[in-house]
Amino acid sequence: RQIAFVALGDGASRLWLRRLDATVAQPLAGTDGASYPFWSPDGQSVGFFAGSTLKRMDIGGGAPQTLADAASGRGGAWSPDGTILFARSSGGPLLRVSASGGEPVAVTRLDKQNSHRFPQFLPGGRQFLFYAIGTPETGGIHLGSLDSPETKRLAAADTAGVYSSDGWLLFIRAGTLLAQRVDLSRGELTGAPVTVADPVTFDAGNYV
Repeated sequence: RQIAFVALGDGASRLWLRRLDATVAQPLAGTDGASYPFWSPDGQSVGFFAGSTLKRMDIGGGAPQTLADAASGRGGAWSPDGTILFARSSGGPLLRVSASGGEPVAVTRLDKQNSHRFPQFLPGGRQFLFYAIGTPETGGIHLGSLDSPETKRLAAADTAGVYSSDGWLLFIRAGTLLAQRVDLSRGELTGAPVTVADPVTFDAGNYV
């Protein structure tokens, strides 16, 4: 029922919050320099990156809380059990940390890749999608699990994927927004991709 987004105002970028039943957005104090916001499962808190750290903020009030160092964060995701998965920088694996803070622990391993980023938890809160930057054979959208460092490549893509609750994976490839069915139990895409929109563009700066 609410949208959290980053916008520039009064010379600084910060988090803004807008209810879907309202026409006016409100800035969140203490979030100057914020980037890549993501929601907690209960919708009561927002995770984001600012000041070379990973932070969380309870939207009901209070100051942001620093959870971990993150020199140049590249996306995060928050599971129902209170685990936050995040990319600390533009290079390296994904890490996990408690939503209350602590020492981050690596969850994925780089395999002929130089960056894992933009995680998204899947139903159940154990599996997740992420985007890998690497060779043509190893880059793209991958499937991972909190229970194992082993990951599986699902698709070559120019952007991170987005999972739809009805079993579709959406992603951009060669200027086309595609959707393809995904079987999470087998860890593979099924059927042929369907064109959703063509042409589309994206911010390539997120993927370097």
